Amino acid sequence: MNLTQTAAMCIVGSILCLFLREVQRPQAALLGLGIIAAALLTAMPEVQRIVQIASNLYGQSGMDGSYFTILCKAVGITYLTQLGGDVCRDCGEGAVGSAVELCGRVGLVVLALPLFVRLAEIVLEVMG
Repeated sequence: MNLTQTAAMCIVGSILCLFLREVQRPQAALLGLGIIAAALLTAMPEVQRIVQIASNLYGQSGMDGSYFTILCKAVGITYLTQLGGDVCRDCGEGAVGSAVELCGRVGLVVLALPLFVRLAEIVLEVMG
């Protein structure tokens, strides 16, 4: 499925959710989750291709592979956090959506701690 088809599916699904929300709010939320899942599934081959190309480029750079892993995890956390927050807000739970985003930010800081430690070590080596 190409981008145009995926966008059309999402637009039609969103319109259906809008009408269904007036009659059956829980079913509208489930339909929305189904649309999200379908859109993510259609994007997966492209995401795999992006990761493969980036991995090859990173491998050619000669840098430590753990940095690339951290970068991929950080991108994943940001996407999942945004999606989770949006789904919660769409279901009428704005505070839960904000909590999801806060947890994502904390996860990013925890994930980046080894980088901060390494940076501090480099600075200390240069200064001392």
